[in-house]
This record gives sequence, structure tokens and C-alpha cells, in this order.
Amino acid sequence: MPYRILVTDGIDAEGVTVLAAEPELAVDEVPTLPSDELLARIGVYDALVSRSATRISPELLRAAPRLAVVGRAGVGVDNIDVDLATKLGIAVINAPAGNTTAVAELFFGAVLSLLRHIPRADQSVREGRWEKSAFLGSELKGRTLGVVGLGRIGGEIAVRAHAFGMTVVGYDPYVGDARLHALRVRRAAMLDDLLGEATVLTVHTAPVSYTHLTLPTILRV
Repeated sequence: MPYRILVTDGIDAEGVTVLAAEPELAVDEVPTLPSDELLARIGVYDALVSRSATRISPELLRAAPRLAVVGRAGVGVDNIDVDLATKLGIAVINAPAGNTTAVAELFFGAVLSLLRHIPRADQSVREGRWEKSAFLGSELKGRTLGVVGLGRIGGEIAVRAHAFGMTVVGYDPYVGDARLHALRVRRAAMLDDLLGEATVLTVHTAPVSYTHLTLPTILRV
């Protein structure tokens, strides 16, 4: 009897194909389900693969007596009750490097779009105007990038920032000096020190609140 796997949240088709190619696996792919619908059907599955849209709650885990593995197609596991899953003997697996390059590239795409006013310039041209002097923008070169969290994604962004001629300052009390040296990142002793110096800021940490901090004007163009 094949192991039954439920795949939800729009997992990339290539990944689903890999699973479906295994003769011992029976794969059901569905869109993101309301919690009550997922709860009603989870009991027959041996594994669940999802992204961030589906909350793997205590109720869901307790309703799945056959469940052996929960796979998160992404970096975090914040939508999964990991403690209860562990108690129930359910393995929780994520993909910590799966979207590292994509996120790092997207960050620079967004920053360049803002600095160069690309969205507004695009709209202007599409409306038949040529306002070249209004969209001069400014450069990344010479700016200071503040990186909070020097894990995989933060590190990839730091590496690419040097190619733009940026100075990179990082805050991560859990990362050793050797890694910062390898990334050519100057350590900020305190988070407030980094915030006071950065003109571009990127945060790559687990969800926490920074509302107690006085943030600088980021992306000073």
C-alpha cells in the first residue's frame, strides 16, 4: 500500500513531479484549504507538504494519526507547532536553502526599483510622457547596507552588496567573527548602532517585534 502524501499551498510543479515519480507514494495535490476542510481530510495521510499559507496547528496534528512527516517548502517553520509534532513523533522538515538566491536577488531588484524610480518611470512612459529629468534616481554605490541576521539569505545579500560598491554592516549576536570576516561585513555591537548608520536596511530573522526601536529613514534617496 503506497504512502499517501498531501501537497498544498501551490508547491512548485517540479517538486510535485519528483514525489509523484516514486511508485511507493500516492500524491494528492490541492490548493490551500480552509482549516476545517484540511482537518476533515488529514487523517488518511502519511505526510503533508505545504508552504506558509497552511497553519499546522495542534488540532491538525492530533487529527492525523498516520502523519509521520511535515515538510515545509521554505525556510521557516513558524506556521508549524514543532513542539507538539515532536511529542507525537512527527518529523518536521524544511528547505533552508531553497529560496536563498531568489530572495537575495528580489531584494536588490526592489531596492534598485526604488532608487531608480523604475515603477513610476515605467508608468510615465506607458502614459506617453518622457520625464527623464524627474527620474534620475541615485546609486547604491557608496551606501551603507545594514543586515540584521547573517544567516543564509542575509549572507547572500551581503556578498552581492559588495559588487555594488556598498559598505556592509551586520548585526547578529549568534554569528561568529569568522563568518563576518568571510562575508566582509563589519559587526555592529548593538542593533541601534546599525540602525543609526544604515541607509538601506534588510532584516532576516525569525519574526520578532522591533516596534520599540526608533528606525532611521531607510533608503535615503
